[in-house]
Amino acid sequence: MGGKMRRKGKIRFHMALLICILISVMITGCGKKKIQVIIKDGQTETKLDVKERETVEKVLEQAEIPVNSKDIIIKPGGIHSKITKPDTKIIILRNAKVTVEDGDNATELEMTGKTVQDALDKTGITLTEHDYLNHSLGASLVNGMKISVVRRLEVTVTVDGETKKCLTRAVDVESFLDEQKIAVGKSDRVRPSKTTALQEGSKITVERVSFKEVIETEPIAFDTQVEYSSEMYSDQSKEKTPGIEGEKEVIYKVTYVDGKEEKKKVVSEKIKKEPVAQVIIKGTKKRRRIVSKQKVEDCDGSGHGYYIITWSDGTVEYQDY
Repeated sequence: MGGKMRRKGKIRFHMALLICILISVMITGCGKKKIQVIIKDGQTETKLDVKERETVEKVLEQAEIPVNSKDIIIKPGGIHSKITKPDTKIIILRNAKVTVEDGDNATELEMTGKTVQDALDKTGITLTEHDYLNHSLGASLVNGMKISVVRRLEVTVTVDGETKKCLTRAVDVESFLDEQKIAVGKSDRVRPSKTTALQEGSKITVERVSFKEVIETEPIAFDTQVEYSSEMYSDQSKEKTPGIEGEKEVIYKVTYVDGKEEKKKVVSEKIKKEPVAQVIIKGTKKRRRIVSKQKVEDCDGSGHGYYIITWSDGTVEYQDY
């Protein structure tokens, strides 16, 4: 009886041990332990637990990472090598056909395991301070990628009382104004002209020009008329009739530049009051002076005689004494 019990106990022990072994095998994948691999595909890094001694090819299939014939797999032993060490790195260098666009120029390249910077170097493109790129320089090339270089300039614009600096893709002044949504009126002034090509540091000024009609009342100067009188000496004059200013209404077309008056032009004039001329009387009589005075005595010894006086106007007078 005791022997039977011992045999039954051994059977139970062996069955339990067998179950444990089966469970262990199921967990470890038929006796193979799991190890981690790291797959680096461009900027993407994938960590994956795989069976020990799995091939690189199977690992990539398990990770659902397709590989083309021109792609390069960096792993000692190649794509058919087996994974034996934890944290093994599998690096995929992608073969990519890319297009590099720089303005109107487009260049097609085929490179393997390269970056955007490598593509720019290959095409001889150099970026300046304000240029824009649609991918980061360190980005890995992928098949079908379009790399666009956007050339930008720093331009200063003064408009509507404000001066600011702008980064622009425009090639000339007109396209810059369109890009910045700066409306230009028919009479507005743009310096330099709209057809001027832009360059780094260009300065553009837009002046707002407006017009307004202004009515002003202005005086009309009076004329001066001269009358002559022989009763007055030539160095004498007097006002006979005082002058009175007239008055006129003048309509001007005034030009304003950025709100400040630049010039005005007469459109029309209307006389509201005629001026009255001033009348001046000027003398014509010349003043005389004695040029000579000659004394002539009588011959009778009376002590009387006369003077012969010659005046500056040529007349001669005789004056007794």
